Amino acid sequence: MNKTQILAAALLTGLPLLAQGNYWVANRASADIMRVSEWGAVLERVATPTTLRSCTVAPDGKVWIVRFGAPTIDIYDPATASFTTAVSPLGSPYMIAFDAAGTAWVPNGASALHQFDAAGVFLQTIALPFGSTLGITLDGLGNKWVAHRVAPASVTRVDAGGLVTNFPIAGATTLLPIGPVADYRGIGQPSHIWVTGDSANQLAEIDGATGATLNLYSLPTTSTAYPPTFDKNGRIWVSSFSNGTIAQIDQTNGSVLLSTILTPSNGAITTDNFGRIRTSSRVTFSGVGPPCQIRRLDPLTGVLEIPTPLLFGAFSATGTQSQLSTQFQHCLVVNPVGDLDGDLDANVSEILNGTSPTDPTSNSNFRVESFGVTLNGSTASFEVIANPTTLWIVGFAGALIAPTPIPGFGGTLRLDLSTLVLTSAGLGNTSLPIAIPPNPALAGFEFFCQGVTFNGVSFDFQNVSGMKVW
Repeated sequence: MNKTQILAAALLTGLPLLAQGNYWVANRASADIMRVSEWGAVLERVATPTTLRSCTVAPDGKVWIVRFGAPTIDIYDPATASFTTAVSPLGSPYMIAFDAAGTAWVPNGASALHQFDAAGVFLQTIALPFGSTLGITLDGLGNKWVAHRVAPASVTRVDAGGLVTNFPIAGATTLLPIGPVADYRGIGQPSHIWVTGDSANQLAEIDGATGATLNLYSLPTTSTAYPPTFDKNGRIWVSSFSNGTIAQIDQTNGSVLLSTILTPSNGAITTDNFGRIRTSSRVTFSGVGPPCQIRRLDPLTGVLEIPTPLLFGAFSATGTQSQLSTQFQHCLVVNPVGDLDGDLDANVSEILNGTSPTDPTSNSNFRVESFGVTLNGSTASFEVIANPTTLWIVGFAGALIAPTPIPGFGGTLRLDLSTLVLTSAGLGNTSLPIAIPPNPALAGFEFFCQGVTFNGVSFDFQNVSGMKVW
């Protein structure tokens, strides 16, 4: 039995469905960025001139890349496969965050915050009261929050009008703040700012309205990564780049709700557009040994759903230690009422309702996406979200083609119909389990899915996704 036959046998135990999206990660030592799919495949590799600190996807889809210790930012446009450069007038950029208007805010590693427009043109510098400006996060009220890696611990807020206010982190002794993240508490409501850093296994909770330190929690991790992240339920997630601990923290009292260890490290942690937890694991720095990984975890259980070895052809990522760049916090907190993908669904609605804020064919009318553990012998699931009156058809195939218009259909076909395994049709939401056979031959095997909907007159092609077995 070949892989396609194995797939067909698995799918025929139920009628499956899926979604699309992708994210970027910077690989420090191998000096490249890679594009990672929702389902755990590496889709693209882009080489850069020097070692990298991080990358951040802008609202317009361009990837802003911070070089290690350099006064420049490389801006990569995936649509044209071209680079432009933004120059920091002072200091070396560390992290980047984008506001609702699409402008970039960049701490310079010293005592200033720079602003650039969406094209990378420098706009202004705002002086800050302390140095070592590293991490940054934006909240829904237009405030920029910058962490200073100095003692005593503090963060600085720059409000929408440019007013600068510094707030000490009360009770912090050895904590050196690096990574802040502003959480979601409703549209127009002040965030709480969660901060991690060096030299202390602590998580600081700061009132976004007043700047007051609300709590300082001890963490079960060692060498805590920064910044933390949060999930759709508001739970805070932290990880360790020392022993690989990952912990979910109750945001109301700081208690540890779950803790797991995935060796050797999880040096960065974030949440993807569908609410799943993603960590970056620096498996190797020198290039000796397996490639680094991006890991996808179930946000309810912490179970590893799929590890993504950062391989693309002959290239193997090394030294990966930055976050996978997603749009979760930007769409939920920074620009909830915006519409990144232009599908008439607000960003916040897409995140909370389980559709993609960056794919116009994944919306409140229809979305198909895969979830769960895709290991040999496990049971994953395929879920479709659709308007109750929308007739949909989902096709599954072994390969994709370039976007192809089909006469009489809206959108574009992406499935290679010569490899089509089966189709399924229905109305409204559907969820079903898919048992992956315990067959070692399936490891590394990918298959793909695309939805089609009937609009009352004709059919429209919808979003694409896939599943990768490991």
